[in-house]
Amino acid sequence: MSKKSDTKTENPQSRIEDLSEEDVRNWLTSHPDFLSNNASLLATSLPSGRITGDGVIDMQSVLVNRLQKEVADLSAVQNEFVKASRLNSHTQDMVHASVMAMLSATSLNHFVHILTQDLPELLEIDVITLCIEDGPISLPEMTGLQRLKEGSIERANWRERDIILRAAAPKSKAIFGPAKDLVQSDALIRLNVPSLHANAMIAFGSRESDHFQEDQGTELLTFLGITMQSCLQMWLEQKSD
Repeated sequence: MSKKSDTKTENPQSRIEDLSEEDVRNWLTSHPDFLSNNASLLATSLPSGRITGDGVIDMQSVLVNRLQKEVADLSAVQNEFVKASRLNSHTQDMVHASVMAMLSATSLNHFVHILTQDLPELLEIDVITLCIEDGPISLPEMTGLQRLKEGSIERANWRERDIILRAAAPKSKAIFGPAKDLVQSDALIRLNVPSLHANAMIAFGSRESDHFQEDQGTELLTFLGITMQSCLQMWLEQKSD
């Protein structure tokens, strides 16, 4: 009497289903003649336009279309690169014009006027305010100068940085005054001005939502902030002389 085998018959279909794309690719690589010996298999995986009337695969058409797609993709990438380069160049021009305008100030009041009234047009945004917390240094009432309660600036979510970019800005009369309902996105730049003996920041507001976004580069804004705080410090030192 023959002994029955305990080994279960393996289902071939389950073995096929367990194969991954990498398994198939590796197998084809190790058997380079398989596709040439079984060219009919390619016909079932290609669109009908890739097969001639004789059932011959038009590989030239396949390769040409693939190259055309690659060229189109590269052209799209190139166009995006050119667009980004032009935008960056335009932004640099605006920042340079703004710095030149600030350096042309003839007094503290004139500097604040340039900062809050002229720079919005030069930077193509809607509103800029200079925000200074209450402190020992008295400052005259000036358009665009917003006085904040002590501690207001430090309570902002700076995350150990000096710039905050918000795609959806909260409505803040303390920061933007009468323009609070206009502002949809904003950028806040913390300033270090020793002569103020108080915290200060610059606030940029735009009527466009997402004009400022958290993942934007901040190099030019940092440069602007350094220029602004240096000019403000200079005029305050002259005022105290």
